Amino acid sequence: MRFRVIPGVLAVVIAGSACGGPAAAAPVMASARWPERGIVLAKGNDPALAFAPQVLDPAAGVLYALVPTSVASPSAPYVLEAIDLRTGRVRRGESYRQAFALTLASGSLWVSVAGPGGHPVLDAASPRTLATIRSVPLPGPSTMAWVVAAGPPGSVWAGAGRTLLRVSAGTGAVLTRAVLPSGLYLSALAAGPGGENLYAAAARLPKPYGAVVLEYSAGTGRLLAQSDGATLKWSAGGAWLTAVPGGVWVWFRTGMLGQSGLLSARSLSVAGGFPTNFNPADSPATGVGTVYDWAMGSNSAYGGGALWVTTTGGLLACVSPVTGQVRAQETVTSGQALGVYAVAADPATHQVVAVTSTISNTTGFTTVTLLTITPPRDCWR
Repeated sequence: MRFRVIPGVLAVVIAGSACGGPAAAAPVMASARWPERGIVLAKGNDPALAFAPQVLDPAAGVLYALVPTSVASPSAPYVLEAIDLRTGRVRRGESYRQAFALTLASGSLWVSVAGPGGHPVLDAASPRTLATIRSVPLPGPSTMAWVVAAGPPGSVWAGAGRTLLRVSAGTGAVLTRAVLPSGLYLSALAAGPGGENLYAAAARLPKPYGAVVLEYSAGTGRLLAQSDGATLKWSAGGAWLTAVPGGVWVWFRTGMLGQSGLLSARSLSVAGGFPTNFNPADSPATGVGTVYDWAMGSNSAYGGGALWVTTTGGLLACVSPVTGQVRAQETVTSGQALGVYAVAADPATHQVVAVTSTISNTTGFTTVTLLTITPPRDCWR
């Protein structure tokens, strides 16, 4: 590996990158207001990292990813990788015949894989060695992708379809079961920061379609609340979730566009966001909307007393987790971002880390970049 630091620029060359070959160095300029540095992780026509489920752990200084060994073949194996956030150095671990999702919870990396015998399996891997610790067999067909969220200490929640299971992180034993109401199909899970509640987002399969959010007791699996059907009525297929103290941030695609907003705990009533109309002129800085209404994609994470929201186009905002109002925002990426695969906040360093992709108008190459951004101190609480 070779790297060179220039004022305002960090250029890095990574030998044997995640896309299976050397990645060319590409400098990322620092923002005048929110300083940033970037490491190019992959570059090419179809870099494999752009198709990988990813999880950021800024406290450990690692990006975990399930990287396909071939983009061209949908049946190609996946390799679990750990990428150093400071240097971009890659460690490779367990290989999976077919993998669907990756989550870091209760001290393990949880990989949803297609298991033997036509049934899915949830593999727990060590974040240190990237080796499988145990495998938990799950019900349903092997093509069913299970999503995972942290449960009470020593356990995780896993869900797919209408089924929710709380599993012991130590033994793999099923501790609690819950079932989503009829007509719903799970799309995401999120654990409340206090560990008392579990949020689930689900698509409504029969008319009037759309999506709903449900709140469960994380200990017992008892259903506590369900959102009004009108809140997410424009969802094109479920939603994604980030839990915050006192509620949950929800975002969903309506097609090429999308909406986001904050729901209050216990009632799941709207606390902020969810605009009824999309207007790109609302945000002159980006031309692609706001954190509440956006084009193509969005992502979010909670940390340091703030909700951090990104959108396609490079908008990053620190948002109040109580009201959903934007405290500050900035366009931090160089060029037009195609996607934000992962985002996380590190309260210890007052930095936000994000994995983004951009495309060159001249070569058509996609570049996957790891950005470390320093928002203003007023964002942190």
